[in-house]
Amino acid sequence: MLIFALRAVGMYFLALLMIRLLGKRALGELGPFDFVVMTGVGHTVVSVALDKSIPYYEGIVILATLAILEYLMGYLALKNQTLSHLITGKPVILIDNGRIVKDNMAKEKFNLDDLLQELRKQGIRNIAEVDKGILESCGGFSVIMNEQDEPVTRRDLGINPTRDEGPLLTIGTQSRKDFFARQGEPVILPEVVQLPQVLKNMEQSLASICSKIDDLEDKLNNLNKKQGEKT
Repeated sequence: MLIFALRAVGMYFLALLMIRLLGKRALGELGPFDFVVMTGVGHTVVSVALDKSIPYYEGIVILATLAILEYLMGYLALKNQTLSHLITGKPVILIDNGRIVKDNMAKEKFNLDDLLQELRKQGIRNIAEVDKGILESCGGFSVIMNEQDEPVTRRDLGINPTRDEGPLLTIGTQSRKDFFARQGEPVILPEVVQLPQVLKNMEQSLASICSKIDDLEDKLNNLNKKQGEKT
């Protein structure tokens, strides 16, 4: 039993090292080739760990070969778009300008229930709000909203972004010790911008500007009249 445990531990760390060397791409949503490689890694780890008749070095050679194949195919796909499409496939448009493309759904074996489920996951209430619905090569589903249906942003409202909302930001990196130490600090919330008040202030400012423009026009008219009387 101890031998099996030691072989399993050894293969585990070898597989972990291989995935770390391949980079974060290997940990994302898997494309067809990535899926095949990761399936091979799992099968190799289990086989070598449980079957003492398989020499340990053969497992290492198989893992190294799979790692080289993954790296090589990724590099070739980066250099050649045609090869990339053959290896990973191409994104397919399933919704175009609010209309479902039935032919593409049939080609990808993607039924209506699956499509509606993906739209609900992304909070889409009406298909008419979608400009493009794309089935990615990795199997994920992406949605691009119509411009008029996109959420309003701070830029649209003219509100300056808040740079520091408090001690527990999710962006950046920090040690666990510092994170939990800062958890007890008071959270200073940013001043809430009241949009109606902002619009009211803008309206008052515009009214003041218009009043000044009217005064200038009156003064110019009076000057023109005086010059006309002199002539």
